[in-house]
Amino acid sequence: MDLGYFIGSAKTAIDGKGRSSFPRELRRQLWASEGTEFVVARDSDHTLRLYMLPEYAKFMSELDAFYDRPRADEFRKQLDASLVEMDGQNRILIPKKLLEYAGLTTEVVYTPGRGRSLELWNPERFENKSKIDTDAAQKSFDEMFRLIGSSGGLDGKR
Repeated sequence: MDLGYFIGSAKTAIDGKGRSSFPRELRRQLWASEGTEFVVARDSDHTLRLYMLPEYAKFMSELDAFYDRPRADEFRKQLDASLVEMDGQNRILIPKKLLEYAGLTTEVVYTPGRGRSLELWNPERFENKSKIDTDAAQKSFDEMFRLIGSSGGLDGKR
């Protein structure tokens, strides 16, 4: 089944050269048409985003249409995007400056992003950001689940 998004998260090692194995459980969800080339770029919260090429093209089109051209151009430079390719051992080489930006040293968590992209997180930051450890966090999760998971959805069309 070719979904328009990824399901599941996985943690993999980063070797001394900055290579990370593309997690098998996520690799199985790649479409044949997506190939083995991706774009990795800065994302918010000191994370990285790994885009499938069509998803990156869509993102760039949205950026090109942004009303504030100077701001869009500045943002494009700040992305520090790099084209990466999965090697024969299913690894991708993450550029050093991006590893440093995201605080990635020995491990990385791959987790679904919007559309056909993945977020790459420092494991400790990911754990802190994703845990539900307070009543307020549980309440926020429950509220969002009711909004989206309800039969009507956010737009009331489900």
